[in-house]
Amino acid sequence: MAQVGHVKGTQLRDLRFNVYQEIEKLRGRPLLVYASDFLGQDDTSTPNAIDLSDVDGFTDLAGSVDGNEVDVILHSPGGRPDATERIVYILRNHFERVHFIIPHSAYSAATMLALSGDTITIHPSATLGPIDPQIGGIPARSIKRGFEKVRDLLKEEGPEALPAYIPLIEKYSLDLLELCDDSEKLSKELVTDWLTEYMFAGEKKKKQIENIVDYFSSYDKHLMHSRPLLFKKLKALNIKIEIADKPLRKLIWEAYIMLNGFFSMTDFVKLYENAPELSYGKQVQLDLQSRQTNKATGGRKNFRL
Repeated sequence: MAQVGHVKGTQLRDLRFNVYQEIEKLRGRPLLVYASDFLGQDDTSTPNAIDLSDVDGFTDLAGSVDGNEVDVILHSPGGRPDATERIVYILRNHFERVHFIIPHSAYSAATMLALSGDTITIHPSATLGPIDPQIGGIPARSIKRGFEKVRDLLKEEGPEALPAYIPLIEKYSLDLLELCDDSEKLSKELVTDWLTEYMFAGEKKKKQIENIVDYFSSYDKHLMHSRPLLFKKLKALNIKIEIADKPLRKLIWEAYIMLNGFFSMTDFVKLYENAPELSYGKQVQLDLQSRQTNKATGGRKNFRL
């Protein structure tokens, strides 16, 4: 067996595709893979989030396999809800049933994407996350709550207290508050529509869907945007989610380990892959210092691998 330090990129690719093929055999349907390099990275400039460039990758993936049903391995920090809406449209335009597999983490808009599936299967250690929107990296609800707090304090203390709170008030413009309201409304609206049309299609589950959406979108309940929502919490919502059984559990964890290993060895921050060996990636060029600090300095490119 080759030593880890001498494993070539092509060998890692072959190992990944072997695992993908095993998952396909086990599940009996095509497998697509969408993975980002984001764990342990604090630099928000790294282009690893869901964005409109993913439209190309998902168009390639969806068009590369046949059938009415598909599995999608999803590992992502989330990103733009409008791009997520495009991805859902692409998948649903090609497949009648879509099943998401989460080996490790799917946060924010990636959670929204998972909730557009007919079913969700997760590794025992995997997690989804809240879907409350962020504005400039700050939860929209937190911005609104800050404004509400200043408003309530002024009501309590009277107009003479206004000068003390002017610096706080200046942080919040009316258009920013409108943006917060619209962003919260959009995330709830999209997930409500997807749950109604796909996961609970033909089922009279309006109240249950409302409870699910309220739970995932409640910043006041979760208190932080990256709060892990583990299986026990999710199962209580009666969504169609399950823990992967042992054969699949082992395979999806192997796939995740190999994906993570590939990211650690290269400058790639996204991969779009499938078992028939379509591989498409997004790369960032890093200088020596940024390699040491995991910070991207630019040069975003897409490459077929």
